[in-house]
Amino acid sequence: MRRWAGVLAGASCLTSLVVAAGPRVPPAGAAVCRTTAYVADGGEGKLSTIDVPTRTPGPDIPMGESTLPSSVAFTPDGRTAFVVLAGTASVAIVDVATGTKDPVEIPVGKSPDDVAITPDGKTAFVTNTGDNTVSTIDVATRTKDPTDIPVGMAPARLAITPNGTQAWVANFGAGSVSTIDVATRTKNPTDIMVGTNPDGVAFTPDGTTAYVANRNGADPTPDPSKSGKVSTIDVATRTKDPTDISGFQHPAGVAVTPDGKTVFVTDFFSSGGSAYVSTIDTATRTKDPDEIPTGASPIAVAITSDGVQAYTANLDSGSVTTIDVATRTALQPDVSVGSGPGDVALAPCGSAPLSPAPTPPAPAPSPVLITPTFTG
Repeated sequence: MRRWAGVLAGASCLTSLVVAAGPRVPPAGAAVCRTTAYVADGGEGKLSTIDVPTRTPGPDIPMGESTLPSSVAFTPDGRTAFVVLAGTASVAIVDVATGTKDPVEIPVGKSPDDVAITPDGKTAFVTNTGDNTVSTIDVATRTKDPTDIPVGMAPARLAITPNGTQAWVANFGAGSVSTIDVATRTKNPTDIMVGTNPDGVAFTPDGTTAYVANRNGADPTPDPSKSGKVSTIDVATRTKDPTDISGFQHPAGVAVTPDGKTVFVTDFFSSGGSAYVSTIDTATRTKDPDEIPTGASPIAVAITSDGVQAYTANLDSGSVTTIDVATRTALQPDVSVGSGPGDVALAPCGSAPLSPAPTPPAPAPSPVLITPTFTG
C-alpha cells in the first residue's frame, strides 16, 4: 500500500549511477556507531546492507523474486532480522552474522506491511493491511499465533512502547490508532482518532508521548501548502493533544532520538527528484522551519542507537540519505541501494556487523556522473 505500491505503479523509472571515490565517512570528530543498516528494496526482492561507520554498501541479501520486501526489524541483540515480504504474505528470517535468509518463511495475514519486535525480544508484531489484522510471532520458536488480532482499516506501521507492554498500530484507512496489550494480545475496544491516513508512529524514550504522522494521501505528490500534520498522544491517558503539529508535506515515517529531544519526520513527496526530512523539538512541540534535503520520496527513517546519525529510505530515488543529528546536515553523497527502498533499520551499536569494515582505499579522482538512462 505505501512502501511497495510505488514500485508497481510506474512503468518506467529514471536511473543514474554516481561512481564515488572511497568510503563515505562521517565528518571528522563524529562518533562512529559500529553496526549495519538493512534496507528493504521492494523493487528488487532483496535487502541492501550498509556499513554504518563508512557509509559503504555491503553485500545484498536476496529475498526471492516477487517477494516485495516491505519492512525490516532487528531483534534487540542485533543477531536476527525479521523481514516482511508483502509479495508472499510472509515474514523471512535473516541471520545477521552470516547474512543468510532462512529458507522457511512464516506465513502471516494478507498484504503484510510492517514489523516491530518487543524490547524483550520475545514477540514480533506484523500489520496486515489487506485483512485489517495484526499477526504475532514467537521469536524463539518462529511460529505465528493461529489467531490474528483485528484492528482498524488498512493498518500501516506500528511501534511497541518502550516498556514493552503495548503495541500501537496506525490505521491508514481509518484515521485512528489501535492499541494492543502485548501480554494478553487484546485490543483496547476504543481506538484513538488522529488525522487523515496515519502512517508512522514512534514513542519518546520515556514512553510518555506517541508521535503519529498523518500522511494525508497515498502518493508522493508535492504539497506546497504543507498541510500535513503530526499528532501527539499522551500514552498513559490515550488522549490526543487537540492541536496537531503542522507544516509537513505528506508526513510518513517518524523516529525519536534516544535523548528524546528531537523527532525526525520524513516528508513523502518528490519535487525535481529530491525532497526533505523535517524535525520537531519535543520540548516545545514545534517544527523546525529549516528542512534537511534527502532523495526523492523519503518514506522511512531510523536513528542509530547512539543518536549520532539518522538514515532515510528514499523510495523513488533508490537511495538512502544519512543525516548528522547534531548538525542536522545530510552527508553527501547519498548511498545508492536497490529499487523502491521502503524501509531502513539499524542494528544496535556494537552488535556484530554483517562483514568486516572496509579498508579505506587510496585517494581517487572526483566522482564521475554517468549519464542517466531510462529503463522499463
